[in-house]
Amino acid sequence: MTIEFLVQIIVFVSSLAALAFAGYFAIRAIEKLIEITGLSEVSAGFAILAVLTSTPEIAVALFSILEGTPGVSIGNVLGSNVFNIGVVLGVLALLGYLQACCTKPMLELTDALFLTALIPLLLVISYFHIIDIPSQIVGIILLVAFVGNIYFMLKKRTPPVKLDNDKKAIKGKLVRVIATLVASVAVLLVAADLVVDSGGNIALFLGAPPILIGAKIIAIGTSLPELTLDLTAVRRGRVQLAIGDIIGSNLTNITLVLGLMLIGAPFAVDITVLIEILPFLLVTTIIFWRFFSRGGVTKYAGVILLLSYVLFQVLLT
Repeated sequence: MTIEFLVQIIVFVSSLAALAFAGYFAIRAIEKLIEITGLSEVSAGFAILAVLTSTPEIAVALFSILEGTPGVSIGNVLGSNVFNIGVVLGVLALLGYLQACCTKPMLELTDALFLTALIPLLLVISYFHIIDIPSQIVGIILLVAFVGNIYFMLKKRTPPVKLDNDKKAIKGKLVRVIATLVASVAVLLVAADLVVDSGGNIALFLGAPPILIGAKIIAIGTSLPELTLDLTAVRRGRVQLAIGDIIGSNLTNITLVLGLMLIGAPFAVDITVLIEILPFLLVTTIIFWRFFSRGGVTKYAGVILLLSYVLFQVLLT
C-alpha cells in the first residue's frame, strides 16, 4: 500500500465525515429559517435547499458551456436526476419514511416534476424531424417553468413563529441563520467534490475500469449533497423537507440547468446523449409519481426504484 493510496483513503473518509457534519448544520439552519419566515417544509426544501444543492450541476453546466462540451453537463444533469429518484428516494422509501407522507402541496409538486420531465421530449421530437422546434425555444420554456415553480412554492406558507418582538433582533438572527446555511452547504459541496476525486483515485489504484470513474461517478458525486441532507432531514422528522429538496433539485436541474445549456450552447448540444438517458429518467419519475399519487411510496416501491438505478448503471454505455 503506497503513501498516495493511504492519503486518498484518509481524504475519502474525512470528506464523508465532513458531509455528515455539514448536512446536520444545514438542516438545523433550514429548521430555524422555517420558524422565522413561515415557509412550509416543502417550500423551504424546494425553493432554498434544492437550489443550493444543485450548485454542482450549475457549475458543471457553466464550465461545459465555456469549454464547448455541453454533453458532459447534460449527462450529469440527467444522471443526477436518475440518482436522486432511484437511489435517494429509493433508500428513504426502503427505510419506511415515505409510506404516509403525501400532502396536497407535495402531490402538486410531484405532478409538476412529472410534467416538467416531459418537456425535453420536445428535443426528441425535433431530433426525429417530427416537428422542428429550436433547442433555444425549449430552453426558454424550461426557464419559464423554473420561475413559475419557484413562485408557486414560495406562496406556500405557514404562520411564522414569533421569536422576538424586536425586529432588529429577528433580522440579525435571520442573517446568522442564512450565513450558517450558506457556509454549511459550501462545506458540503467541497466535501462532495473531495469524495468524488478521492473515490476516483482509489478506483484507479485498485484497477477499476475507466467507465466507473467517468460521467456516472460525476453524477453520483453531484448528488451526494442531496443524499446527505435528506438522510439527515428524515432522521430529524423533516420528511417533507427532504422530499421537497429532491423534487426541487430535479426540477432545478431539468429546468434551470438544462435550460441554460440549451440557450447558452444550442448548436453544440448532442441530443443523442439526452435520448440515451431520458428513458431512464422518465421511467423512475413515473414510478415515483404513480406510487406517491396513491398516498405514499412503499418499501416495495423503494426496491423497484433502487433496481431501476442499478439497471441504469448496467445498461447505460
